[in-house]
Amino acid sequence: MELTATDRATLREHIESRIEEIRTSLLRETGGSSAVTPDNAIGRLTRLDAMQAGKMTEELRRQRRAELTRLEGALRRVDDEEFGVCAQCEEPIAMTRLMARPDARMCVGCAERAERRR
Repeated sequence: MELTATDRATLREHIESRIEEIRTSLLRETGGSSAVTPDNAIGRLTRLDAMQAGKMTEELRRQRRAELTRLEGALRRVDDEEFGVCAQCEEPIAMTRLMARPDARMCVGCAERAERRR
């Protein structure tokens, strides 16, 4: 079933809300992963833990920035005729999938087949 105007409005609102959540989260996290210098008066294991936590935090930020980029792209395309149509089989992508992954360009079946081929 093709996306209706109401579906597109719902998706647009959902995407905008998620974008705002990510932007707020990224702004709130500034300064949380400063470098741990060797002359810092903490134990070696504590320093290694702090370095690992910093790397994990930076990876989480990288993932959020990547998601933000994908969502911004989906928001630009939400009114395009091809939005919500599988790039492989050209069938409509389920609304539940689009709510979970607004940037999805393939239906679940085609995405699973593509993943198995990797």
